[in-house]
Amino acid sequence: MSNITDVQLMIGDPATVTPPITDGELFTADQIQTFLTISAAGGVENVYSGSALALRSLAASGVLLAKVEQIGNYSLSRATLVEKFLKVAQVYEDRINEIPAVGVMEQTWTPQNAIEILLNDAQRNW
Repeated sequence: MSNITDVQLMIGDPATVTPPITDGELFTADQIQTFLTISAAGGVENVYSGSALALRSLAASGVLLAKVEQIGNYSLSRATLVEKFLKVAQVYEDRINEIPAVGVMEQTWTPQNAIEILLNDAQRNW
């Protein structure tokens, strides 16, 4: 699955239904890719941050909320939808903070990389 499809699933986009409901699509693939690009940290796309950004965009857009209200045989008030979108966005943003940002790796001392290890150590302690 692509990151775009993952975001569509996470935000409940009806485009993920088989067969796709094209007239009920919340965001196009290009729009979702934009969310992923904007929210990328260090050039790495994160589906949680992209999904949170998409949900916050939904909460801010009355036009898209009107689309959401027409899906299914039930109706929700706009205020309820905004609240739900923001709660889910907060859950995704909290999940982002649980992902380790930096990994530490130790090189094994071998004849091939001994000089590199010594040079790196000298630069750090200079």
